[in-house]
Amino acid sequence: MPGLEELDSLIHACLAPKTPQPAAGKKVLPLKSKAGASTKKTTHYLREDVFDGLTQAKVILKQLLPAGAKGKASKSNLVNYAVNTLLREIEEKGAQSSIIQKILEKK
Repeated sequence: MPGLEELDSLIHACLAPKTPQPAAGKKVLPLKSKAGASTKKTTHYLREDVFDGLTQAKVILKQLLPAGAKGKASKSNLVNYAVNTLLREIEEKGAQSSIIQKILEKK
């Protein structure tokens, strides 16, 4: 399945805090710059409250943005921004990331 290897790598990166931290400046995750990035259709399951929150966030964001920018308030863009923020935090903080700590607490 496309993307399964990347997901598996992310899961192993999150669950293996015993591994040594990478040297400063070394990339752990395959983050790409925005320019020229392609998109892929994917399906993920969200809790109902998260899905409802995403829908509401889209509506609110469309109200807040100026007319020419309302197209940026899509659910796909919101999910991309959120996941990119997660990946950057993991890249910068590794196992010390507050998000990783929350994931580990929910075991």
